[in-house]
Amino acid sequence: RNTEGEKVVEAGARSVAYKPLPPPTTTDGVTQILFYQYVEPVWSARRQKQAIAEFHRLARENDCTGRGRIALEGVNCTLTAPAHGARRFCQGLRDWDPDLFNDTDFKLTDGVPAETKFKALTLKNTQELVAYGLAGERAPLLKQNTAKHLEADEYHTMLGDKDTVVIDVRNYYETCIGRIEPPKGGAEFLDPQMRNSREFPKWLNAPETKEKLKGKKVMMYCTGGIRCERATALLSQMERAEDDLQTNGIYHVRGGIDRYLKTFPEGGYWKGRNYLFDLRGEQKPEDKPDAKVDEETRSHKDSYCCVCKDHCSLYKGKHACSNKDCKVPVLVCDRCRKKAETELKGSLLCQLCERGHDLRALPLPDLVGQKRKLSLAQGSDVNGGGKRAAKKDMEHARWVHVGKLPLTVTAERVRAALAGVTPGGEEGAPSTVSHANGGSRVEWIADKDTGFFYGSAYVEFPTLEDAERVVERCRDVPPRLGGRLSRVNFAPARAKDETRAGHRAERPPVPIA
Repeated sequence: RNTEGEKVVEAGARSVAYKPLPPPTTTDGVTQILFYQYVEPVWSARRQKQAIAEFHRLARENDCTGRGRIALEGVNCTLTAPAHGARRFCQGLRDWDPDLFNDTDFKLTDGVPAETKFKALTLKNTQELVAYGLAGERAPLLKQNTAKHLEADEYHTMLGDKDTVVIDVRNYYETCIGRIEPPKGGAEFLDPQMRNSREFPKWLNAPETKEKLKGKKVMMYCTGGIRCERATALLSQMERAEDDLQTNGIYHVRGGIDRYLKTFPEGGYWKGRNYLFDLRGEQKPEDKPDAKVDEETRSHKDSYCCVCKDHCSLYKGKHACSNKDCKVPVLVCDRCRKKAETELKGSLLCQLCERGHDLRALPLPDLVGQKRKLSLAQGSDVNGGGKRAAKKDMEHARWVHVGKLPLTVTAERVRAALAGVTPGGEEGAPSTVSHANGGSRVEWIADKDTGFFYGSAYVEFPTLEDAERVVERCRDVPPRLGGRLSRVNFAPARAKDETRAGHRAERPPVPIA
């Protein structure tokens, strides 16, 4: 036990990177595997495909199921497997790429109930491991990150330091049911109150946020550690690029809340439940009674049912905020579940929407400008690989220009390609691409004299942020249509001049022989 009389499991505090994997504590139930690994410089598309194939092979051989994101920038997985199969899977990754996966902190939890085992393995090819909106040239370089990892017991001690702030890098709906509460006289708790990770850079860039961080030790935490990797790298870059933002060091807990709770099974400074994105739904300190955990959740002002407003701290039934720009999970108690699934389904609101809290309109930091100032950017390649820069850095706008399109293209397929998906079915079959990912309107650019289409189009997006995200993604991985790699860039002229509007139809105007 530590000086506060708290039970400490020191073995749980340590990363397994560059160490032998721990033997199973039990073979009952299944073992959960949580891990992430960034790759810098990023993988080539060929290496990424090899990684996906290797993951599938190892999973098949070791009865691994679960969910994973595999991007050019790395991997992020939540898997389940038999206890020994879990170890063989992790060791297989180490054998496949020792330089990369020996550095990985595989978090293994044995004895998880068998009913929480995933039914299948789903691997998604994504642009970012965490959707911060920092893909491409915006991404802060992890190798330039000055932040320090702390083991869970070291992190616990620092929470008692004065002139320190601790930032919960998770979404607000997660914080509502559990969070770290530093001791009196210790770190100041800061909650960005964000709906998703895309809002974090905007919150961090706010003048009032920067003022709270100046001269302080800045600590961060999240569920498993991956969100803190980019979040701390972002703050590190901003600190080095901005003369008026100087902290007294940046720190995050290795392995996140998951490893903190394994180190402090009675909870430490953690209060309430840890929201999980797997079939378990939530995690609590192993040695803390449920009644005590429920009592702790009552201390949060927003831990209540969104229907009756009574205390509630368990997310059940996949209920979501009805605001189309929000859609985050909401708390619904057992008594109100039937109403929430029927007559009230279209009127449920999260706590942030109820009080009109919104970070989306805040400006982003000038991340590209900061990197140029720090001489970090090499062309358009954020990883220092020396890719050729885009021909022209256009003024950003909600409209984008798409060039080098085939004559047989359709609006639906343009939208799908911009979203990075391949629609199934017959030519022109409807897809499920949202307006935010694929654009809300396609206009074919026709020749002034002949009126015919020769391979270019304008696409409108609901917001500037949506357009910026798509252009960044297409610069990294150009969309392919009809065997061609299309070119995508902003179209500020179309945004400013309605007379430039193109031809609106599902198919472009082409000459018929």
